[in-house]
Amino acid sequence: MREFLYRLVQRLHDEARPLSRNKHFHAFGDADSRRALRIDRHLRDLEARLSELRERGEPPRVRPLPDGGVQLILRHRDMAVVRTATLTAEEARLLMRHPAGAWALGCPTAEQVSVAAARKGQ
Repeated sequence: MREFLYRLVQRLHDEARPLSRNKHFHAFGDADSRRALRIDRHLRDLEARLSELRERGEPPRVRPLPDGGVQLILRHRDMAVVRTATLTAEEARLLMRHPAGAWALGCPTAEQVSVAAARKGQ
């Protein structure tokens, strides 16, 4: 069932082939599907916040967890507030697909890999 949950989150998160909740309403009737919607909203919110931090050049603190997950500690610029987001290993892999998520987790994005390969070829 866990595999179905993260495939559903991946499909919801895929911009090229978005899963419409109106067309696929039958898929969102059980608890796992509602959990997939919450995970998708959480990842999208993190991506937006990480994009803001990336533009300002303020990386979040990343703490690896024993099960392969990560904990992101994000400071707010204007208020004395700290946000802590705990992600499972699967959620971290989904976050790494976004450029800001890859930047925050210290993973090279596809464009960085292609630029590095082009530099090697010169």
